[in-house]
Amino acid sequence: MRTVSEVMTRNPVMLGAGATLREALWTMRDRGISSVLVVPQPGSAEYGILTMRDVIAKVVGPGLDPVRVRVGDLVSWRLTTAEPGWSLQEAAEKMARAKVRRLPVASGDDLVGIVSDTDLFGAIVPGDEWGHARAVRKERAMRRVQQGGAVRTVADLMSSPVLTIEPDAKVVDAVRKMASSGVSSLIVQGGEELEGIITKRGVITKLMAVGKSPEDVRVADVMSVPLLTIDASATIEACSARMVEENVRRFPVTREGRITGIISDKDILSAVLAERWRARPRVPASFIVADVMRPSVGVVEAAGIEGLLPEMNLWDAADRIAAAATRQLPVIQAGKVIGTVGEADILRALEERGASD
Repeated sequence: MRTVSEVMTRNPVMLGAGATLREALWTMRDRGISSVLVVPQPGSAEYGILTMRDVIAKVVGPGLDPVRVRVGDLVSWRLTTAEPGWSLQEAAEKMARAKVRRLPVASGDDLVGIVSDTDLFGAIVPGDEWGHARAVRKERAMRRVQQGGAVRTVADLMSSPVLTIEPDAKVVDAVRKMASSGVSSLIVQGGEELEGIITKRGVITKLMAVGKSPEDVRVADVMSVPLLTIDASATIEACSARMVEENVRRFPVTREGRITGIISDKDILSAVLAERWRARPRVPASFIVADVMRPSVGVVEAAGIEGLLPEMNLWDAADRIAAAATRQLPVIQAGKVIGTVGEADILRALEERGASD
Protein backbone atom coordinates (compact mmCIF):
# COMPACT_ATOMS: atom_id res chain seq x y z
CA MET A 1 0.00 0.00 0.00
CA ARG A 2 1.45 3.35 -1.04
CA THR A 3 2.02 6.04 1.56
CA VAL A 4 1.88 9.82 1.64
CA SER A 5 5.68 10.05 1.69
CA GLU A 6 5.82 8.36 -1.74
CA VAL A 7 3.61 10.89 -3.54
CA MET A 8 4.05 14.14 -1.58
CA THR A 9 6.06 17.12 -2.78
CA ARG A 10 9.17 17.41 -0.63
CA ASN A 11 10.68 20.72 0.47
CA PRO A 12 7.46 22.69 -0.15
CA VAL A 13 7.69 26.27 -1.38
CA MET A 14 7.45 28.84 1.40
CA LEU A 15 7.01 32.61 1.42
CA GLY A 16 6.88 35.26 4.11
CA ALA A 17 3.64 36.97 5.08
CA GLY A 18 5.01 40.25 3.69
CA ALA A 19 5.33 38.91 0.13
CA THR A 20 3.00 40.42 -2.44
CA LEU A 21 0.17 38.45 -3.96
CA ARG A 22 1.77 38.94 -7.37
CA GLU A 23 4.96 37.30 -6.10
CA ALA A 24 2.95 34.38 -4.70
CA LEU A 25 1.05 33.87 -7.97
CA TRP A 26 4.21 33.98 -10.08
CA THR A 27 5.79 31.45 -7.72
CA MET A 28 2.78 29.15 -8.13
CA ARG A 29 3.00 29.46 -11.89
CA ASP A 30 6.75 28.86 -12.10
CA ARG A 31 6.57 25.82 -9.83
CA GLY A 32 3.35 24.44 -11.32
CA ILE A 33 1.58 24.46 -7.93
CA SER A 34 -1.68 25.86 -6.60
CA SER A 35 -0.63 26.85 -3.07
CA VAL A 36 2.33 28.11 -1.08
CA LEU A 37 3.15 27.65 2.59
CA VAL A 38 3.77 30.75 4.72
CA VAL A 39 6.52 30.81 7.34
CA PRO A 40 5.54 31.48 10.96
CA GLN A 41 5.16 35.05 12.15
CA PRO A 42 7.68 36.32 14.72
CA GLY A 43 6.90 34.77 18.10
CA SER A 44 4.76 31.99 16.59
CA ALA A 45 5.46 28.42 15.53
CA GLU A 46 2.40 28.11 13.28
CA TYR A 47 2.84 27.79 9.54
CA GLY A 48 0.17 29.14 7.20
CA ILE A 49 -1.01 28.37 3.69
CA LEU A 50 -2.18 30.48 0.75
CA THR A 51 -4.30 28.71 -1.85
CA MET A 52 -6.02 29.61 -5.10
CA ARG A 53 -9.32 29.50 -3.25
CA ASP A 54 -8.10 32.21 -0.85
CA VAL A 55 -7.40 34.48 -3.82
CA ILE A 56 -10.79 33.73 -5.41
CA ALA A 57 -12.67 34.29 -2.15
CA LYS A 58 -10.78 37.23 -0.66
CA VAL A 59 -9.53 39.18 -3.69
CA VAL A 60 -11.38 38.50 -6.94
CA GLY A 61 -14.86 37.99 -5.49
CA PRO A 62 -14.83 41.28 -3.54
CA GLY A 63 -13.12 43.06 -6.46
CA LEU A 64 -9.93 44.07 -4.59
CA ASP A 65 -6.78 45.24 -6.35
CA PRO A 66 -4.37 42.26 -6.37
CA VAL A 67 -1.37 44.55 -6.74
CA ARG A 68 -1.95 46.02 -3.27
CA VAL A 69 -2.61 42.76 -1.40
CA ARG A 70 -0.02 40.99 0.74
CA VAL A 71 0.14 37.27 1.44
CA GLY A 72 -0.41 37.95 5.14
CA ASP A 73 -3.81 39.49 4.33
CA LEU A 74 -5.05 36.19 2.86
CA VAL A 75 -3.26 33.36 4.60
CA SER A 76 -4.99 30.67 6.69
CA TRP A 77 -2.96 29.84 9.79
CA ARG A 78 -4.82 26.80 11.18
CA LEU A 79 -3.37 23.95 9.14
CA THR A 80 -4.81 20.46 8.80
CA THR A 81 -1.82 18.16 8.38
CA ALA A 82 -0.97 14.59 7.38
CA GLU A 83 1.84 12.26 8.43
CA PRO A 84 4.40 10.71 6.03
CA GLY A 85 3.42 7.16 6.93
CA TRP A 86 -0.30 7.56 6.27
CA SER A 87 -1.85 5.50 3.51
CA LEU A 88 -3.28 7.39 0.55
CA GLN A 89 -6.75 6.37 1.71
CA GLU A 90 -6.12 7.97 5.12
CA ALA A 91 -5.03 11.19 3.42
CA ALA A 92 -8.10 11.13 1.18
CA GLU A 93 -10.34 10.59 4.21
CA LYS A 94 -8.75 13.56 5.99
CA MET A 95 -9.19 15.79 2.92
CA ALA A 96 -12.84 14.78 2.64
CA ARG A 97 -13.59 15.43 6.34
CA ALA A 98 -11.70 18.73 6.47
CA LYS A 99 -13.00 19.87 3.04
CA VAL A 100 -9.51 20.78 1.85
CA ARG A 101 -7.54 19.95 -1.29
CA ARG A 102 -4.09 19.66 0.22
CA LEU A 103 -2.41 18.64 3.47
CA PRO A 104 0.99 19.86 4.69
CA VAL A 105 2.92 16.79 5.83
CA ALA A 106 4.41 17.01 9.33
CA SER A 107 7.02 14.84 10.96
CA GLY A 108 7.12 15.91 14.58
CA ASP A 109 7.43 19.69 14.57
CA ASP A 110 8.88 19.81 11.07
CA LEU A 111 6.98 20.29 7.81
CA VAL A 112 8.58 17.84 5.40
CA GLY A 113 6.25 18.09 2.42
CA ILE A 114 2.77 18.73 1.11
CA VAL A 115 0.31 16.31 -0.47
CA SER A 116 -2.58 17.44 -2.68
CA ASP A 117 -5.62 15.80 -4.23
CA THR A 118 -3.70 16.01 -7.51
CA ASP A 119 -0.96 13.83 -6.00
CA LEU A 120 -3.56 11.29 -4.86
CA PHE A 121 -5.31 11.39 -8.24
CA GLY A 122 -2.00 10.81 -10.00
CA ALA A 123 -1.46 7.70 -7.90
CA ILE A 124 -4.39 5.93 -9.61
CA VAL A 125 -3.27 6.86 -13.14
CA PRO A 126 -0.57 4.77 -14.89
CA GLY A 127 2.80 6.55 -14.68
CA ASP A 128 3.24 7.29 -18.38
CA GLU A 129 -0.32 8.64 -18.70
CA TRP A 130 0.13 10.89 -15.67
CA GLY A 131 3.40 12.26 -17.04
CA HIS A 132 1.57 13.21 -20.21
CA ALA A 133 -1.24 14.79 -18.21
CA ARG A 134 1.16 16.96 -16.20
CA ALA A 135 2.85 18.16 -19.40
CA VAL A 136 -0.51 19.05 -20.97
CA ARG A 137 -1.67 20.89 -17.84
CA LYS A 138 1.58 22.86 -17.58
CA GLU A 139 1.51 23.87 -21.24
CA ARG A 140 -2.12 24.97 -20.94
CA ALA A 141 -1.37 27.01 -17.81
CA MET A 142 1.49 28.80 -19.57
CA ARG A 143 -0.74 29.53 -22.56
CA ARG A 144 -3.43 31.02 -20.31
CA VAL A 145 -0.93 33.38 -18.68
CA GLN A 146 0.42 34.52 -22.05
CA GLN A 147 -3.00 35.40 -23.48
CA GLY A 148 -3.68 39.10 -23.86
CA GLY A 149 -6.69 41.35 -23.64
CA ALA A 150 -8.73 42.52 -20.66
CA VAL A 151 -11.42 40.22 -19.28
CA ARG A 152 -14.67 41.25 -17.64
CA THR A 153 -17.07 38.34 -18.08
CA VAL A 154 -17.08 34.56 -17.95
CA ALA A 155 -17.27 34.46 -21.75
CA ASP A 156 -13.82 36.08 -21.89
CA LEU A 157 -12.19 33.22 -19.95
CA MET A 158 -14.17 30.04 -20.54
CA SER A 159 -12.67 27.03 -22.33
CA SER A 160 -14.49 25.05 -24.97
CA PRO A 161 -15.52 22.51 -26.07
CA VAL A 162 -16.62 20.74 -22.88
CA LEU A 163 -15.57 17.09 -22.58
CA THR A 164 -18.23 14.57 -21.58
CA ILE A 165 -18.59 10.97 -20.44
CA GLU A 166 -21.56 8.62 -20.09
CA PRO A 167 -23.00 7.91 -16.62
CA ASP A 168 -22.61 4.13 -17.03
CA ALA A 169 -18.89 4.36 -17.84
CA LYS A 170 -16.46 3.11 -15.20
CA VAL A 171 -14.64 5.71 -13.11
CA VAL A 172 -11.32 4.34 -14.36
CA ASP A 173 -12.34 5.41 -17.88
CA ALA A 174 -13.16 8.89 -16.61
CA VAL A 175 -9.81 9.10 -14.81
CA ARG A 176 -7.93 8.11 -17.97
CA LYS A 177 -9.89 10.57 -20.10
CA MET A 178 -9.17 13.40 -17.65
CA ALA A 179 -5.49 12.46 -17.55
CA SER A 180 -5.07 12.17 -21.32
CA SER A 181 -6.86 15.50 -21.87
CA GLY A 182 -5.15 17.33 -19.00
CA VAL A 183 -8.45 18.35 -17.39
CA SER A 184 -9.89 17.93 -13.89
CA SER A 185 -13.55 17.34 -14.72
CA LEU A 186 -15.96 15.84 -17.25
CA ILE A 187 -19.63 16.64 -17.83
CA VAL A 188 -21.75 13.51 -17.39
CA GLN A 189 -24.15 13.19 -20.30
CA GLY A 190 -26.58 10.38 -21.03
CA GLY A 191 -27.96 10.75 -24.56
CA GLU A 192 -29.14 14.35 -24.88
CA GLU A 193 -29.49 14.81 -21.11
CA LEU A 194 -26.86 16.52 -18.95
CA GLU A 195 -26.84 14.64 -15.66
CA GLY A 196 -23.96 15.95 -13.55
CA ILE A 197 -20.20 16.41 -13.38
CA ILE A 198 -17.36 14.13 -12.29
CA THR A 199 -14.30 15.87 -10.89
CA LYS A 200 -10.86 14.96 -9.67
CA ARG A 201 -11.95 15.87 -6.15
CA GLY A 202 -15.06 13.70 -6.43
CA VAL A 203 -12.91 10.69 -7.32
CA ILE A 204 -10.70 11.33 -4.28
CA THR A 205 -13.44 12.00 -1.69
CA LYS A 206 -16.14 9.60 -2.90
CA LEU A 207 -13.98 6.71 -4.08
CA MET A 208 -10.43 6.69 -2.75
CA ALA A 209 -11.48 7.92 0.71
CA VAL A 210 -13.76 4.91 1.16
CA GLY A 211 -11.38 2.37 -0.34
CA LYS A 212 -13.25 1.63 -3.57
CA SER A 213 -11.57 0.74 -6.85
CA PRO A 214 -12.15 2.91 -9.94
CA GLU A 215 -12.54 -0.27 -11.98
CA ASP A 216 -15.61 -1.30 -9.96
CA VAL A 217 -17.58 1.97 -9.72
CA ARG A 218 -19.75 3.74 -12.29
CA VAL A 219 -19.36 7.44 -13.04
CA ALA A 220 -22.99 7.96 -12.00
CA ASP A 221 -22.09 6.81 -8.47
CA VAL A 222 -19.50 9.55 -7.87
CA MET A 223 -20.75 12.43 -10.04
CA SER A 224 -21.96 15.65 -8.42
CA VAL A 225 -25.58 16.66 -8.94
CA PRO A 226 -27.36 18.89 -9.69
CA LEU A 227 -25.21 20.37 -12.42
CA LEU A 228 -24.47 23.96 -11.37
CA THR A 229 -23.94 26.36 -14.27
CA ILE A 230 -23.23 30.05 -14.83
CA ASP A 231 -24.24 32.37 -17.65
CA ALA A 232 -21.55 33.54 -20.06
CA SER A 233 -22.46 37.17 -19.33
CA ALA A 234 -21.70 36.95 -15.58
CA THR A 235 -18.79 39.08 -14.39
CA ILE A 236 -15.59 37.46 -13.14
CA GLU A 237 -16.29 38.89 -9.68
CA ALA A 238 -19.79 37.37 -9.62
CA CYS A 239 -18.44 34.03 -10.84
CA SER A 240 -15.75 34.00 -8.13
CA ALA A 241 -18.27 34.84 -5.42
CA ARG A 242 -20.54 31.99 -6.58
CA MET A 243 -17.63 29.52 -6.59
CA VAL A 244 -17.09 30.32 -2.92
CA GLU A 245 -20.80 30.24 -2.10
CA GLU A 246 -21.39 26.91 -3.84
CA ASN A 247 -18.01 25.48 -2.74
CA VAL A 248 -17.03 24.46 -6.27
CA ARG A 249 -13.96 25.08 -8.43
CA ARG A 250 -15.64 25.27 -11.84
CA PHE A 251 -18.89 26.00 -13.63
CA PRO A 252 -20.14 24.81 -17.00
CA VAL A 253 -20.98 27.99 -18.91
CA THR A 254 -24.35 28.51 -20.57
CA ARG A 255 -25.48 30.86 -23.30
CA GLU A 256 -29.20 30.97 -24.04
CA GLY A 257 -29.67 27.82 -21.99
CA ARG A 258 -27.03 25.72 -23.78
CA ILE A 259 -23.62 24.73 -22.38
CA THR A 260 -20.91 26.33 -24.49
CA GLY A 261 -17.84 26.10 -22.28
CA ILE A 262 -16.43 25.71 -18.78
CA ILE A 263 -14.62 28.11 -16.43
CA SER A 264 -12.44 27.12 -13.47
CA ASP A 265 -10.68 28.89 -10.63
CA LYS A 266 -7.40 28.25 -12.49
CA ASP A 267 -8.71 30.24 -15.47
CA ILE A 268 -9.49 33.15 -13.16
CA LEU A 269 -6.14 32.96 -11.37
CA SER A 270 -4.31 32.92 -14.71
CA ALA A 271 -6.18 36.11 -15.67
CA VAL A 272 -5.15 37.76 -12.40
CA LEU A 273 -1.54 36.69 -12.90
CA ALA A 274 -1.46 38.01 -16.47
CA GLU A 275 -3.12 41.25 -15.30
CA ARG A 276 -5.98 40.60 -17.72
CA TRP A 277 -8.38 41.01 -14.80
CA ARG A 278 -8.02 44.03 -12.55
CA ALA A 279 -10.32 45.39 -9.88
CA ARG A 280 -12.49 48.15 -11.26
CA PRO A 281 -12.11 51.64 -9.82
CA ARG A 282 -14.62 52.54 -7.15
CA VAL A 283 -16.90 55.00 -8.90
CA PRO A 284 -18.31 57.88 -6.80
CA ALA A 285 -22.12 57.77 -6.68
CA SER A 286 -22.30 61.30 -8.13
CA PHE A 287 -20.98 60.03 -11.49
CA ILE A 288 -24.08 59.15 -13.50
CA VAL A 289 -24.95 58.10 -17.03
CA ALA A 290 -26.33 61.54 -17.90
CA ASP A 291 -22.84 63.00 -17.39
CA VAL A 292 -21.23 60.89 -20.12
CA MET A 293 -23.93 59.94 -22.63
CA ARG A 294 -23.79 60.90 -26.29
CA PRO A 295 -27.20 62.41 -27.23
CA SER A 296 -29.21 60.65 -29.93
CA VAL A 297 -30.28 62.40 -33.12
CA GLY A 298 -34.06 62.54 -33.49
CA VAL A 299 -36.69 60.67 -31.46
CA VAL A 300 -36.42 56.89 -31.13
CA GLU A 301 -39.09 54.78 -29.45
CA ALA A 302 -37.69 52.49 -26.74
CA ALA A 303 -40.32 49.74 -26.82
CA GLY A 304 -38.68 46.36 -26.22
CA ILE A 305 -35.20 47.87 -25.82
CA GLU A 306 -33.19 47.19 -22.67
CA GLY A 307 -30.94 50.10 -21.86
CA LEU A 308 -29.59 52.43 -19.21
CA LEU A 309 -31.32 55.09 -17.14
CA PRO A 310 -29.85 58.62 -17.18
CA GLU A 311 -29.66 58.71 -13.36
CA MET A 312 -27.81 55.37 -13.15
CA ASN A 313 -24.42 55.26 -11.40
CA LEU A 314 -21.55 54.59 -13.83
CA TRP A 315 -20.58 51.53 -11.80
CA ASP A 316 -24.04 50.00 -12.33
CA ALA A 317 -24.01 51.07 -15.98
CA ALA A 318 -20.69 49.28 -16.57
CA ASP A 319 -22.15 46.12 -14.98
CA ARG A 320 -25.21 46.23 -17.24
CA ILE A 321 -23.12 46.76 -20.37
CA ALA A 322 -20.91 43.79 -19.42
CA ALA A 323 -23.95 41.61 -18.69
CA ALA A 324 -25.43 42.47 -22.10
CA ALA A 325 -22.22 41.21 -23.79
CA THR A 326 -21.99 44.43 -25.81
CA ARG A 327 -19.87 47.58 -25.82
CA GLN A 328 -22.64 50.15 -25.50
CA LEU A 329 -26.31 50.52 -24.60
CA PRO A 330 -28.99 53.15 -25.29
CA VAL A 331 -30.05 55.58 -22.56
CA ILE A 332 -33.82 55.50 -22.06
CA GLN A 333 -36.09 58.04 -20.40
CA ALA A 334 -39.92 58.20 -20.51
CA GLY A 335 -40.04 55.49 -23.15
CA LYS A 336 -37.65 57.27 -25.51
CA VAL A 337 -34.01 56.70 -26.42
CA ILE A 338 -32.24 59.92 -25.51
CA GLY A 339 -28.62 58.89 -25.98
CA THR A 340 -25.97 56.18 -25.93
CA VAL A 341 -23.25 55.22 -23.44
CA GLY A 342 -20.41 52.80 -24.11
CA GLU A 343 -17.47 51.36 -22.23
CA ALA A 344 -15.17 53.96 -23.79
CA ASP A 345 -17.38 56.82 -22.53
CA ILE A 346 -17.21 55.50 -18.98
CA LEU A 347 -13.45 54.90 -19.03
CA ARG A 348 -12.78 58.33 -20.53
CA ALA A 349 -14.88 60.03 -17.84
CA LEU A 350 -13.07 58.18 -15.08
CA GLU A 351 -9.66 59.08 -16.45
CA GLU A 352 -10.59 62.75 -16.84
CA ARG A 353 -11.96 62.91 -13.28
CA GLY A 354 -9.12 60.95 -11.69
CA ALA A 355 -11.25 58.02 -10.57
CA SER A 356 -9.20 55.37 -12.32
CA ASP A 357 -6.34 55.29 -9.81
